[in-house]
Amino acid sequence: MSKQYVELTRDETGEIATLVLNRPPLNIMNIEMMEETTATLLELRDEKNLKILVIRGEGEAFCTGVAIEDHTREKVSRMMQVFHRIHETIRLLDVVAVAAVDGIAFGGGFELALGCNLILASESARFRLPETTVGVFPAYAAIVLPRAGPRRKAMEWILTGEEIPVRDLEKFGLINRVYPDAEFEDGLAEFLGKIADKSAPVLQLAKRAQVQSYYSAYEDALYKAESLYLHELMMLEDPYEGLAAFLGKREPKWKDG
Repeated sequence: MSKQYVELTRDETGEIATLVLNRPPLNIMNIEMMEETTATLLELRDEKNLKILVIRGEGEAFCTGVAIEDHTREKVSRMMQVFHRIHETIRLLDVVAVAAVDGIAFGGGFELALGCNLILASESARFRLPETTVGVFPAYAAIVLPRAGPRRKAMEWILTGEEIPVRDLEKFGLINRVYPDAEFEDGLAEFLGKIADKSAPVLQLAKRAQVQSYYSAYEDALYKAESLYLHELMMLEDPYEGLAAFLGKREPKWKDG
């Protein structure tokens, strides 16, 4: 499909795909852009060799939220539906989703980053949930932030709408790594390499186990994780290769199966 608002590329190995939000200057998401983003994500469903999806923004912004013109009484229901479908699609994809934030991530842009499995940021990246300042609240962040970080800090960030220092987000576990601006691209590549050198199906199952447990009570989560481990993971060749490589003091040779 031809794309107006996003770009999708893959590295030479086919293991890393990069989706770039491209609606300059601030990559504000309107309904059409959100629908295109979901459709583009769905293109990745059957790529068995794919391990990582990187989401980033073109230019000075990662994404500064959802278009105000789509918050009208007539459009708001559709707007929320298509926005939350992006998050659900990322959650269900069997790839590790990494938000690479090198710029502004406000409102829905911050929420989009929160919907990924990992967040890497540059020192100058900016994060904020300003919705209450315009009379609304960030629905997705209201669900995810109290689970992913300290509940009282989540309450503060959402109610005040103030900008959140990137190092605070790192300290509270919302951001995985923060890199100096000049080192962001190298740091990102190095971090992705530490994931990409693992077995694709093992990564997929490890993500699925964590996603399932996130939305389940303890007993149900443990049962689901054990079931994935015994009935899917241990049916693969790579776990046995990894264990044999460890015992043999050598590097594993993944078969991605």
